[in-house]
Formats: sequence, structure tokens, C-alpha cells
Amino acid sequence: MHILLVEDDDALSDLLRLHCQDRGHSVDRVRQASECLDAVQSGNPDCVFLDVRLGDGNGLDLLPELKARRSDLPVMIMTGFEPLQSASRASAGGAECFLRKPFRITDVDDVLLQFERRSRSEPGEPASGRPEPDLSSAAAFVGTSDAMTAVCRAVGLSARSGVTTLIEGESGVGKELAARAIHVLAGRSRPFAAVDCATIVETLFESELFGHERGAFTGAHASREGKVKLADGGILFLDEIGELTPRMQAKLLRMLQTRTYEPVGGTRPSRADFQLVAATNRNLEQMVGLGTFRQDLFHRLNVLRIVIPPLRDRREDIPALVEHFLEEIPPRIRLSAPVISPDAMAALVAYDWPGNVRELENAVTRLVLEAQGRSIDRAAVLRHVAGKAGTAPTRTLAEMERSAILAALEHSGGNLGKACELLGISRPTLRRKIARYGLRG
Repeated sequence: MHILLVEDDDALSDLLRLHCQDRGHSVDRVRQASECLDAVQSGNPDCVFLDVRLGDGNGLDLLPELKARRSDLPVMIMTGFEPLQSASRASAGGAECFLRKPFRITDVDDVLLQFERRSRSEPGEPASGRPEPDLSSAAAFVGTSDAMTAVCRAVGLSARSGVTTLIEGESGVGKELAARAIHVLAGRSRPFAAVDCATIVETLFESELFGHERGAFTGAHASREGKVKLADGGILFLDEIGELTPRMQAKLLRMLQTRTYEPVGGTRPSRADFQLVAATNRNLEQMVGLGTFRQDLFHRLNVLRIVIPPLRDRREDIPALVEHFLEEIPPRIRLSAPVISPDAMAALVAYDWPGNVRELENAVTRLVLEAQGRSIDRAAVLRHVAGKAGTAPTRTLAEMERSAILAALEHSGGNLGKACELLGISRPTLRRKIARYGLRG
């Protein structure tokens, strides 16, 4: 094969060139993003090894143009920076492979073997350019674990292909964040319509999804578009799809099979044109075995499956998530960012986080409120997490809740509205809790 290597690290470039030449391949090298397209035009390579961080630009920005010029050109993306965001963008942009630095030389051999076997007899359609999506605020894209890199590559693949996608994972792992990331990567201009299947009353399911005509039922004083219509040309996100009743499952399956629907009270079918992304914290395969979820509907949903692991199974991501929250939370609640001590971080990593990323974010918010700009030590962490994995004795939920309310009231200067905003609760709820815990508000 003839390989184009786009890398500004001379040491790595030399290593890759020599290794590929030892394997019998020829290698052209360029160091700048501005040289890449000309090298593809003049050298006609069989594949490209492309770094993300280059001296004069971002390699990911070249992907749309590379694919537009040569849709059949295999590209391997290499990066040591923002690996999860890069993996998603690389996959969405059409890159065939992604390697996170530092990588093993055997990983390069695997890529070479894949490219050697790749048939280029059926070129695909040119890719269209997209602006760079901003995923920097998504906690789902923070970390360095192999598991999350695989998740983010699958997110990019879903965005690029537009196929039906099933996202599985425990509560709090970031399933909706992943769904919205698919939307961002696919193009923000496309619609995104979300449905919480756990809260829909069965009798209103068809109206919620398909809409209704005026007078279709008591209280239908005007026509209303359903979520399927709102998602036209974009993404329909069905959250907690495992909560659908058998009757609701049957209605959804029919629409997915025919790709048509009729509003309640309507007489003419409409075409359903959307990408379906579904999420669940339940095991749908087990539900199929128990007879509580339709097997034919499961097969319709299970085209591209993304399983987001719980935080306890990827503890190596916790420090990066904590640092992310320490950068993102203080400006939002108008506090300076505190420094966290190594032993405090160790305590956070040791905890099992049954509520996953959502629980971690809430805990960091409480720690920031309590710190008031000062450093966060181990003792502070132990006051805010239950006693697991060698942390402190468990505090009761009431004790933790009282501490959080007290910190919010102190930060807001006793302003109940601001305290409610910080805590995410209503004013009547806050007043009841202030009275329950004997606080002054």
C-alpha cells in the first residue's frame, strides 16, 4: 500500500514510517494540515494516517474534504487530546479507524491489516462538510477509558449512518447526553424531538406520538402535531422505552414497520421520516424472555446498540469528570473554582457511585457550594458520599440533604429563589425542608 502520513511529531512520524516500510508499504510524509490535500491529490495514496493536533490546524477538519475528494480513501485518526470527542467526530466524519496516543505498534499492524483487506471497488457517496460540533460541555464525553472511547465511536457512527440506535445503561450514565450528541454530530439544524415513555399515559400515547385532529376526543379543541411530525427529517428520541405497555409497543412497532402514521381522528396517512434513537435502563432481552417486551420490536430497535458502562466499571474516568465539573459548575453558580486535594480525589474514585455521572455531578456541586472557593479535602468528600470502598461511615439522606440546603442558603445570602435554583427544587418544597430541619430561611 501507499500510505500518506500526516504527523508533526518527527519522532512518532519516523517510527511509523520505518515500521510501515518494514511491512512492505511505501510512505509519504507531511507535517501540516495545509499540505495534506495537495499530497492526496498528487500522491494518490491508498490510505491516510492523520493526526488531530497539527501545527496549522485540526486534522478532523480535513475529514469532510478528504471524503468529498476521495470517498473510498480509508483514514486512520490519531490523537492524544480530547480522545472521546475526537473519536465521535472521527467516526461521524467517516474515518475508518481511531487510535488514541500512546498506542502500541501492534495496534498499527491491526489497522494496516484492515486497510490491506479493504475493498475499494465500491466507492461511497462524497461526505458533506459540517461545522465542528461543540461537545465540550457534555460529561458523557469526558474520560480516557477504552470503554467510553468505544461508546463515543459508536455515537459518531450512529450520527453518520442515521440507523436506528438503542442506548442502554443504568440511570445517570448519560444516555440522553449520548442521544443529543448524535444530534449535534449529525447536524444541529435537524430537528430533535424527545419523548419520556415512562410518563406517558397509555390513552394519550397515540396523540403524543402521532398528534391529533381537532375534535378527535374530548378536550381536543385544536389540532396538534405529534412528536413524529416534529422529528421529521431529524431524530426521534424515545427515553425509557422499556416502560411502554404492550399496547403502546404494538402501536410503535406498526409505525416503524410501515414508516407511516395517522393523527388521532385523521384519515390520511403521513410518512414518518426520522432516525429513531431509543434509550433504556432495563435489559430488553430479559424482558423479551419474560414476555413483557415484544421480540419483533426489540429487533427493530437493536440495529446499532450502544451500552454505556456504569461509573464504577470505569473509575479511571472519575478524575477527568471531577475536573470537568470543577471547571463547569463554579461559573454557573457564581463561585470561584476550588482546588481538590489528591486524597480527596482518591476518596471520590473509591466510591461506587450508584447514581453514576449524575450523582457525581451533584456531589461535586455540593462540594463546591461548601468550599466557597477554598480547597476540597478528603474530610469534605467523606461528608458527602455514603461509606463504600473504604470511605467514611454512611451519613443519612436527611443529614446530606440538610447540609446541601444549608450551603445553598449561605451561598444565596438567604435568598430562597436563588437557593431553589441551586438545589433544583421548588420554593414550597424548600420551605417545607427548612421547617423540617429547623433552619432559618
